[in-house]
Amino acid sequence: MTSAYDQIAHLYDVDMARNMPFDDVSLYADLAQRAGGRVLELGCGNGRILLELLRRGIDAYGVDRSAAMLTQLREKSGSSTAGRVCRMDACALAFSDAFALVLCPYSLITYMAAESDVERMLDGIRRALSINGRVVIDAFVPRSGMSSEIFGFDYRRPYRSGVLTRAKRVAPLGARRNRIERHYEILGADGILIEEIDTREDIRLFAPDDVRASLTGAGFRIDTEWWDYATNSRDSQPQFFTVAATPLRRNRAYLA
Repeated sequence: MTSAYDQIAHLYDVDMARNMPFDDVSLYADLAQRAGGRVLELGCGNGRILLELLRRGIDAYGVDRSAAMLTQLREKSGSSTAGRVCRMDACALAFSDAFALVLCPYSLITYMAAESDVERMLDGIRRALSINGRVVIDAFVPRSGMSSEIFGFDYRRPYRSGVLTRAKRVAPLGARRNRIERHYEILGADGILIEEIDTREDIRLFAPDDVRASLTGAGFRIDTEWWDYATNSRDSQPQFFTVAATPLRRNRAYLA
């Protein structure tokens, strides 16, 4: 199945990669360096975080379900990611007792739109973690007034020799779920339209308490929290909530 990220993989570095207003990469790299073992990034995409981990000498691996994003990653990285990335769904991880740290960055959890998705993802993470392993989960902090009936202009940015523009519409689907539609236009240097892309994806909103409840309900103990990637620095309107947790217990079922 073609995903929204398959459609916009060639635009990602100009598009969503530039929309992160904070230095989340430094936080993840610091945690990875202190993990003392192999690190797995879920939803590694075209390598915005993974490539920095590797540049710092971290024994890092990545999975993503978008073939096009992984193609972009391999084109950017050459041989440095050989044997380190593969196509895999975060809800169907195929690892056991393999990683000291699992990262779920840039609000990956919001793409767990079905009721069972988070449970399946966390179950797979438990299996993937080695003894005393740790998971870090990041989520947008939901805000009111996000929905709209019409497309609103997002940005206009240089792209290759021309321009990329994006507009967006967010429709509520109920039960803390939204449908996000984006319309992209690529214009040449002469202003002539070269390409139009329309994407649609359903996401599930996770407030900080929802993230905490999902982790504790799956048998994890929360040990650290960050607001906008800094500890103890919550302002009145944080954009991101990040939490680290470890499994409370490791029974034989998870090591089988």
